[in-house]
Amino acid sequence: MNENHEVESIWADGIPPKLNQNDIYKSDELNDLGIDFTAKYLIRNGFKLNLNFPRKEAPQIFCKKDGKLYAIFIVATPFPKAIWLTNDIREKIYADSLKNGFIPLFSNVLYASKDKERAKAGLLLKGDLFNVTFQGLRKITEEEQAINIPANSKFWFKEF
Repeated sequence: MNENHEVESIWADGIPPKLNQNDIYKSDELNDLGIDFTAKYLIRNGFKLNLNFPRKEAPQIFCKKDGKLYAIFIVATPFPKAIWLTNDIREKIYADSLKNGFIPLFSNVLYASKDKERAKAGLLLKGDLFNVTFQGLRKITEEEQAINIPANSKFWFKEF
């Protein structure tokens, strides 16, 4: 934190010449960030989270709003690699949701370093500052779906 009380990265600009693998976010650690981000989004938007939050397996969050039960499937990835569910997985989720009475929602949270070089390389370091791209909660349906939001849209960036 500097004298203006602004949070700063612990990393100097650019890609460090020597990196310890423990300094780089692993997939499960990045997904934990995505779960935390999504949970805060849900709470801000009036959802009540289930007490078993978060779950390690998908769906990671069960929640309620307006008397409806939702199951949230979360994937966090480095920007700009937004992903969607494969048809096989989407079909299984949809069938399970019908059987168990919940509405399935997908949350894809993308992270990019605020440092341009690290962002371009897709390098996510612990202690760095990130821009977060969140495409909202997307309902998982029985129809084939694809991402229809441009991955490079600056509109979707939210500061983290």
